[in-house]
Amino acid sequence: MITDRTRQQEEPPVPTTTPTAVKEAVLRHDEDGLPVYRPRRAPEHLLTATQLRAARLTRAGLSPVARLSYGYGGEVCPLYDRRQARPIPPRTERQRAALANLNTVPCGRCGAVRVSRWGVRLCETCAPIVAAEQHARWMQRMDAEAEEHQRMLADDQAAATRWAAAVLADPTTVVLDTETTGLDGDVRVVEIAVLDRTGAVLLDTLVNPAIPIPPEATAVHGITDAMVATAPTIADLLPELTRVLTGRRVVIYNAGYDRSVLWNELGRHHRAVDPQDAAAVPWEPHPGAAAWMASWRPECAMDAYAAWYGEWHDYWRDYRWQPLCGGHRAADDCAAVLRRLDTMATHHPDQPLPHPSAGPVDVEGQDQDQDQDQDQDHTKPPAAPADHTAPAGAAAR
Repeated sequence: MITDRTRQQEEPPVPTTTPTAVKEAVLRHDEDGLPVYRPRRAPEHLLTATQLRAARLTRAGLSPVARLSYGYGGEVCPLYDRRQARPIPPRTERQRAALANLNTVPCGRCGAVRVSRWGVRLCETCAPIVAAEQHARWMQRMDAEAEEHQRMLADDQAAATRWAAAVLADPTTVVLDTETTGLDGDVRVVEIAVLDRTGAVLLDTLVNPAIPIPPEATAVHGITDAMVATAPTIADLLPELTRVLTGRRVVIYNAGYDRSVLWNELGRHHRAVDPQDAAAVPWEPHPGAAAWMASWRPECAMDAYAAWYGEWHDYWRDYRWQPLCGGHRAADDCAAVLRRLDTMATHHPDQPLPHPSAGPVDVEGQDQDQDQDQDQDHTKPPAAPADHTAPAGAAAR
């Protein structure tokens, strides 16, 4: 007796995909006759190589039975019948070891443990040990650099001390200072002073700059247009200035600034009196000015004092310039330079450094005058580092 259930078992299943649906799924047939299916329209038993691997099947020995279209450029990839594919055999112990060794290396310190080649290549036991050793070496290097830096500071301070002593011992030493109409542009002298090493005044006079003095310059040194109205010009003072500087050892606080100011004054003077010798371009020095400037070579007390004071600037890798605190009048600033030289020459390295505005004082007592200078110095702008981003003389003036 054949029941309905038996009849259902013997009858073949009705295909779920109709010929019309299959025809719509096929985009075309390639030259070799293989159908090319539209994206996501291939039968379930047709898989790509990636899908076969995901199903732990191998395509070894199989040939493509169709292709699948993907992307916007008409690209195709082969399709394989999963019913004909064999399972991927499990890896042998040798294969697993080779695969593990492919992505691992021996520990860089002990060599006994294999670690990932993509990390620090140290095992968990060796990693903190190596880190501690690296830190110890880094600290040792930092300590050595700090000791070398301290030796450099001490050597530079000793060299500056010897320089200051030699300057004060030289009977030809003079100190020069100028007050000007500004820090940049067409800078002109409004006052000039020259003192010898004992503080005796060799030259101290106002100078008529032949242009109005800017109010901001007057606010610094207090020199007005009325004060210089009847003063001599730099051309009038040139013979006397030449006399007091000839054969002398000239010391200037921020020598580069004062030298550039005198270059400007001498160049303008010689272009007026000797126009036939002037160069065609204004930035070329006049031969007369060049000859006069070459007759003396100033030494910079500001650089020497900065090295002696030893305030290091980590960013600029150089010493900070220290303010002169001389009063912003030419003769007063010259006297302040002499006090700086005396402080540098007589200060013992074991004693604490005096305040930049202090002269030769009792360092142990730290007298009241020095305390007053410190209080006044808080109102002054800080010294600029020894770099070229600020105008020369900005720290000293």
